[in-house]
Amino acid sequence: MAGAILNLDLRGLQTFDQAVTRIEQLLRYPEPLLTDIGEALLLSVDERFERREDPDGIPWEPVSDKYAGRKSAGKATKRSGAVTDPGNILELTRDLRRLTRYQVDGETLLIGSDRVYAATHQFGDPKRGIPARPVYGLSDDDREEIGQLVIEHLDDAVRNFP
Repeated sequence: MAGAILNLDLRGLQTFDQAVTRIEQLLRYPEPLLTDIGEALLLSVDERFERREDPDGIPWEPVSDKYAGRKSAGKATKRSGAVTDPGNILELTRDLRRLTRYQVDGETLLIGSDRVYAATHQFGDPKRGIPARPVYGLSDDDREEIGQLVIEHLDDAVRNFP
């Protein structure tokens, strides 16, 4: 072959072996990556409450007129400090928003709330006339952020590669 050739055999490079080992470590023990993803998703959920929309950007249905009246009158709950603005959907006591958590268990990331009514609002309850107002799920922005976090963690794993 005419011209200049660079023949690089990566198998012989110690730093390459180290980079591969670090990538294997990341894949075998993804807890740090999943923790970063969990933190990012908490911010995303909080933004959904601000925008009052589901992961696909679809606005939550407003509360029923009956419930709006009870909420405005401060009769929707006996707890003090309750939100009385009917426009603040899913925020009567703010517990659903405040008590959203994530948990990393090995190779699994869970995000949600232990509030019983979280499932009611996520999936709806047609028998009681409560529409689904999803809070949890992945938006396109979430997917992009997760991809960026994966790239950052892989970059960290191979940072010392020449």
